[in-house]
Amino acid sequence: MSTMTWKLAFPFLAVLLAVGFGLDPEGFELVAANDPEVQTALTFAMDEYNKASSDIYLYKVTKVIRVQRKVGYQYTLTVIIARTLCKKGSVPDWCPVFMDPDKAKSYQCKFVVHNNGWLGRWVMVEQRCS
Repeated sequence: MSTMTWKLAFPFLAVLLAVGFGLDPEGFELVAANDPEVQTALTFAMDEYNKASSDIYLYKVTKVIRVQRKVGYQYTLTVIIARTLCKKGSVPDWCPVFMDPDKAKSYQCKFVVHNNGWLGRWVMVEQRCS
């Protein structure tokens, strides 16, 4: 093969391999929801969501749809969240969600959070719920 052919084929092969190994071309990889770092990211995202929410009730993740990690500790979390019986200020560890249709609310959210490991803190980059 000529040098020009390799220059054209290499990017295509790199993308093909990345997709085959669970990476997308932008450098994201799929991560299991039970990964300890993902659990920390989810807790941070929900703490931030609940702080910013004007609702008197806490929300919690009821379903993880997808978790992607980008090199550099950036996580994109696609989740379903639901309104719980617990009011703000209570401990959210054990909070059942509302079943009463008049009070129940749920949303699909996309949270993008970044872990500044050297600083030991998380940052919310994007939060979008609908």
